[in-house]
Amino acid sequence: MVKTNSTRDLLEAMTSESKRDFKEKNYLLSFEEYLDLVAKKPEKLLRSSAQYMKDMIDSFGVTELQVGHEEKNRHFHVFERARGRNRPPIIGQHEAHDHIYRILEQFVRQGRVDKLILLHGPNGSSKSSTAEALAQALEEYSRTDDGAIYRFNWVFPNEKLGHEGLSTNEGGKKIGFGDLQNQRNGKGSFAHLADDELLCKIISELKENPIFMLPPQKRTGIIKDFLKIREEELPSFLTDSDLGTKNKKIFEALLVAYHGDLEKVLRHVQVERFFFSSRYRTGIATVEPQMTIDAQDKQITMERHMQNIPPVLQNIRFFEPSGDLVDASRGFIEFADLLKRPLEAFKYLLTTVEKMSINLSSGYADLDLVMMASANEKHLDAFKASPDWPSFKGRFELIRVPYLLSSSQESRIYEEDVKTISRNRSIGPHALDLIAKWAVLTRLRPPDPEFFDFNSRNLIARVDPFEKLALYDGLEPSLHFTDAEKSQLKKLVSEIKRESQASHFYEGRFGASPREMKMLLYFASQHPGRDQVSALAIFDEIENLMRDRSVYDYLQFEPRNGYHDFREFHKFIRFSYAQSFQREFMISLNLFDENQYNKAFQNYLKHVVAFLKKENVQNEITQKLEGPSENIMEEMENILGLTGEKRDIREALVAKIASWRVESPGEELDINKVFRPELQTIEQRIYESKRETIDKVKTAMVTFGTEDYNKLSPDLLKACDETFENLRIRFNYSQNTAWESLVFLRSQGI
Repeated sequence: MVKTNSTRDLLEAMTSESKRDFKEKNYLLSFEEYLDLVAKKPEKLLRSSAQYMKDMIDSFGVTELQVGHEEKNRHFHVFERARGRNRPPIIGQHEAHDHIYRILEQFVRQGRVDKLILLHGPNGSSKSSTAEALAQALEEYSRTDDGAIYRFNWVFPNEKLGHEGLSTNEGGKKIGFGDLQNQRNGKGSFAHLADDELLCKIISELKENPIFMLPPQKRTGIIKDFLKIREEELPSFLTDSDLGTKNKKIFEALLVAYHGDLEKVLRHVQVERFFFSSRYRTGIATVEPQMTIDAQDKQITMERHMQNIPPVLQNIRFFEPSGDLVDASRGFIEFADLLKRPLEAFKYLLTTVEKMSINLSSGYADLDLVMMASANEKHLDAFKASPDWPSFKGRFELIRVPYLLSSSQESRIYEEDVKTISRNRSIGPHALDLIAKWAVLTRLRPPDPEFFDFNSRNLIARVDPFEKLALYDGLEPSLHFTDAEKSQLKKLVSEIKRESQASHFYEGRFGASPREMKMLLYFASQHPGRDQVSALAIFDEIENLMRDRSVYDYLQFEPRNGYHDFREFHKFIRFSYAQSFQREFMISLNLFDENQYNKAFQNYLKHVVAFLKKENVQNEITQKLEGPSENIMEEMENILGLTGEKRDIREALVAKIASWRVESPGEELDINKVFRPELQTIEQRIYESKRETIDKVKTAMVTFGTEDYNKLSPDLLKACDETFENLRIRFNYSQNTAWESLVFLRSQGI
């Protein structure tokens, strides 16, 4: 096939770009060129793996956010970003991620990594996703200018170049490295020779920093000058680490052959930029629960690719390290489900983590990498009962990764699955919210009042799972609490969460798993009689799940103070849906403007504030300033059913606004949130005044799909069709789901 001009131009452009990229990004350097680069950017090129990972996390950004009534928390974008297909953001684990970041900071401060980070929690709580997010981000960061990282190879030129020899005496036979290259390269380095000019290349499997080519006693002073810090401030990994066994033997053999001429030895060092890769196990490795050894070495002296090494090196027994720890060197390793292995399979980590080195048959090899592992709570509990646990405890940094306790965050976990399901069937209104609420309710546990201040204990004892759910979602507690109690509870949210975390059976350890809820969503999407994944389909699937208590441990707990009562939770989400659909149905009837009572209430508040401040208000019609209208205020107070002293009633309402200002400084006043109970009362009064019309239309709509529906009077049929259409346009109900929901309301006696 003849290439078209456009194809040829495309290939030429790609080739040109590749060459330019290769040169600009310093893919290959001589040792001297690398040292020049280190002098310019010592903080970047002399980083430990912990510093590198911390800088990588910083590069993606961090935001301090307050969610609901909680205290502000750091949210690291590296975890909370979409990472491609089937890799959704990690939702709600900001505390665990902040803990990881603080551990990395500690590693940087002490100058070495000396612990394994163990993520533990229930199945499906984002432990593996957290490790995957770090691995993928490392890959991306290593391709940036700030993320450039280098290793080295040994290179030896072939006989054609002419050379001054590596023999046992200075005037001996020329067998490897020539004057011709010195003339061509100026500096005498063989780093930039073409492949056909090389006799052989020996790579460094451990990917050591090329700076370790400098003798330790000289290296310390050079690094100190580069970093402009005192010797005692140097990170220990830079001063105490050294080349691996194979590289050390080559270095020493060349140094002897060149009679101590270090510059000639360094001519053979080719510095190479590398990029992290999970797929090709370059600087990143994931170890599955298995019985294989994570590091080993084998003798390679007699292997074919070693036959071309210079004679001066041929008497050395070379060993090539390999394995997961070697692959992950300079980067990151994850031990997935570490505690599923027999103890003997990972006991070596005791010394490996503490010393950050591996003991191979050829000798010790220093490691520079961040180690992370995951484990579920059952395996961790069993491990803690082992006599070896105290030894491991000091080498592990435990980070808890629980299930989420906010239903609004929980529902976001399902978004990627919703995209898949929505290709064939849409998600009905409230379905995700309700499945998330049920899941979170199964995870909550009763608070222990004794944990709290004496003055708060009685209040805490009254918090049932539904109030707790509202608080964790940043919503207002119910009318069972006074305004003062609500304000106090909102201030206690962070403390309520901390109380549960102090227990072995902490909130988020037990309960419905997101994996189970996702599977339930898929089951609901396969129902042949429904054209949407409706809330009613969710109720049916949850009911099916509840029938088999033997499968799910959280269904076996005894109810206590309303907690762990999964059947009541099912009733709660059904009732919540009935209330929501009833309101949406009323709005869709178009019997009134839904913003009408909001506007009326805002006008009432304007007059109340003027009344208390003894100020005038502007008449919207005449535009004149007038005193606050007692008629407007009394009419609204009658609708709300407020009784008592007028000033007290009005001061209590304004106090709500003042409380909002204190709790949400800088935010615009949200009338719907601050005065939700009052607005609901107004709405209900309006509906009650039109009850007869509402019931008539509702009864008629239930007959949809029957002959009776077509026999309705024209006006009533029009009202029904318009209501169905409004439910579709405004709230995304299919006609079938809307009809099914009306039947559901009737079954609930609404």
